Amino acid sequence: MKLFVLIAALVAAVLALPKHALGSRDARDNPDIPNSHDQDFISTVLNAHWYWRRVHCAQDLQWNHTLAELARNDVRTCTRSMEHMRGGSNLSGSSPPPNKRQGWLKIARDFIHGWHEEESFYDYTGRKSKNDRQIFHFTQLVWRDSSQLGCAITDCSDVEGATFPARLYCYYDPIGNNVAGNFMAENVWPPVCADPSRGELEARFGF
Repeated sequence: MKLFVLIAALVAAVLALPKHALGSRDARDNPDIPNSHDQDFISTVLNAHWYWRRVHCAQDLQWNHTLAELARNDVRTCTRSMEHMRGGSNLSGSSPPPNKRQGWLKIARDFIHGWHEEESFYDYTGRKSKNDRQIFHFTQLVWRDSSQLGCAITDCSDVEGATFPARLYCYYDPIGNNVAGNFMAENVWPPVCADPSRGELEARFGF
């Protein structure tokens, strides 16, 4: 009798959990989603950063597996809306999630290129945003002092109410977006450096 009562209590406790806490991890464990050790994913992310950082006179980034693992752990928590869990992070999401591996690689690249579109809202003279528009994805993207990068991508569509379930989290070190003193001027340069050469583009992108 006591065993029956204990089992009944455990079942009741499980049923009382929020639905998202019970959600299967099927979406997040889809083998079509590149993991943070996938060389195609790493190359896609680094190359997208490389292009914009080159024209903004910033150093090349190196892949950091510790940062990538932190990003993976955080993005896979699948909060209902995306949350910055540390400084020096860029997050993006979209809906619906892709259904093929190449689609996941494409949205990772598109997210990163999309961060650069915020440049049009950045006032290089005043080192601030124009009209209070979002700029901090762009400024972290090209932050000259950042040298390490780790990113992870996942599908949070198995969580009820999750907005933009296809999510990319990228973590940088050293952390950027320090608005104190002269840090913005020192680290966010206009695109005054030369575009990559044809040879460099061919080596990275095959064209």
